[in-house]
Amino acid sequence: MPASRTWRNGIPSLPDSVLSASGRSVDAYLQGVVEVAPADHAAALAAVTERAATTRGLVVDFILDGKVVAPSREVLAVEADDELFTERGPWLIGFVREALLSASDRRRGGVHHTDPALAAEIAGLAIELLGRRHDEIVVVDPAVGGGVFLLAVAERLEAAPAEVVHHLHGCDVDPMAVAVTRAALTIWSGGIEPPSTHLQVTDYLDPMTSFPGADLVIGNPPFLSQLKGATVRATSERHNLANRWPGVGRYVDTAAAFMLASVDGLLSGGVWALIQPDSVLGASDAESVRARLATTAPVERIWVDNARRFDAAIDTVALIGREGSSSDVTIFGGVPASQLGVVSLPSPKSWAPLLAPARGVTVVHEIAVAGTLGDLALTTAGFRDQFYGLRHAVTEDEHAEVRLITSGLIDPLVNRWGATPCRYDKRAWLHPAVTLELVADDIGDWVKARLRPKVLVASQTPTIEAIVDLAGELVPCTPVVTVEPHDPDDLWRIAALLTCPVTSALLAQAASGTALSADALRVSASRLAELPIPADDGAWTLAAVAARAGDVAATGAAMQQAFAIDDPALVEWWHSRLPNRGAE
Repeated sequence: MPASRTWRNGIPSLPDSVLSASGRSVDAYLQGVVEVAPADHAAALAAVTERAATTRGLVVDFILDGKVVAPSREVLAVEADDELFTERGPWLIGFVREALLSASDRRRGGVHHTDPALAAEIAGLAIELLGRRHDEIVVVDPAVGGGVFLLAVAERLEAAPAEVVHHLHGCDVDPMAVAVTRAALTIWSGGIEPPSTHLQVTDYLDPMTSFPGADLVIGNPPFLSQLKGATVRATSERHNLANRWPGVGRYVDTAAAFMLASVDGLLSGGVWALIQPDSVLGASDAESVRARLATTAPVERIWVDNARRFDAAIDTVALIGREGSSSDVTIFGGVPASQLGVVSLPSPKSWAPLLAPARGVTVVHEIAVAGTLGDLALTTAGFRDQFYGLRHAVTEDEHAEVRLITSGLIDPLVNRWGATPCRYDKRAWLHPAVTLELVADDIGDWVKARLRPKVLVASQTPTIEAIVDLAGELVPCTPVVTVEPHDPDDLWRIAALLTCPVTSALLAQAASGTALSADALRVSASRLAELPIPADDGAWTLAAVAARAGDVAATGAAMQQAFAIDDPALVEWWHSRLPNRGAE
């Protein structure tokens, strides 16, 4: 089974060793189908269904909206070895359905089918946690897609196919997805069709949708960000969610709402297992969702995807929870899944620390602290208004008195303005300068307030990277975060605090899953303010001296002493993430 999936020219592409038989891979077959498929996609899927059923000695109709669909002759003529259909027919129909969708349709509907090997791993972890008789387990998939999760569960349950099929339920807003799932399960079971009421064309989040109480709710719901126009929920949908789960914010990804609905549909002691964008673990908008889950059916297992197994450019996790579960979470990764560690379920404020063991972050345990950075300084960050309010005021000027600083110009203790090109407002700059008279009126006071001695911190970097602006001449470009000490004498102490293995690891634990990539940190003003300050003031002062000298390694070592921690693995982790400019 595949370790990853890619897309080529809009067609799902699988390695040739995947789902292949007699030299004919799924990849090659899908490309052939897409090339000859008629505009009638139902006819194309009916052809795949007929072919897969025939090779197993079955007669299975493709039924859409209650009507049998005649198969496409063109698709039936696409070459493929019968062994491919015999072995993989039930899964193949779902792959074809996805291949026939345009990229915009997949994106708008959040349609990203799951690799069968991954679905099998998640199903196994969930069924094992459930611990009930296999011939009695009632299963619901809230967004069936191509039926891969119901097929994965069916494969894992040690019971007669007739018993299994009659305990499987699911729904989807796409009638084609429901028809595909029905055909796939019928072929898998040897011709036993699921009861007509078990697979519904409906929205699982609709309060009128009804299924029997489930022992297991499992699936890959659509990822629909509420920050993008094409996927934003309609007003009626927002009202339904707000009425059903008061406090759930309007910007919560639709996938997170599926977790709440899944828990509502469980029988006592039931298990839910859903693929989610890993941002759901740390996003502030999802805190209300995490809080509800923590009091109803907390996460007990998490599988972390470090290989981006979906064509969407999103890092994903599978969350598995159980009603009345313990406070410990077992972390898994890979296919086949391997256990990576066990941690306590964090506060609902952020479950991002669950990602740390899988992302290679060294976990910081006991350190000696004397408060937080917020006790010493004001941390602030600009937003979109500040970014665009500067656009007409930025010029190229090597001798400028007021300079624009971006994240790309900040290395640990090194300001690379004038030495390294940067990008701002879709242009490259070497000496970006700010003409104060041209700054937009609505951000003029904000810009002038930043022109004071401060520490500036980059975002979307592998470790915390900070510089000191002694002269107060640098204007931070969003998303650079400003740290303004109450006492200017603390500038280098703060710079040392941020140039430290401990604080980078703590931020990596707290902010995992919220950055643009899995190995980056999304630095926010609030998270910086929460960072601890060390108890050993003398060692901290030595670290500040090293920071003023620009000695990153000595700064980190002294800060380790200041926090009363000696952890070579932590230091090695930190050093591996520091920027390496080579011969520059």
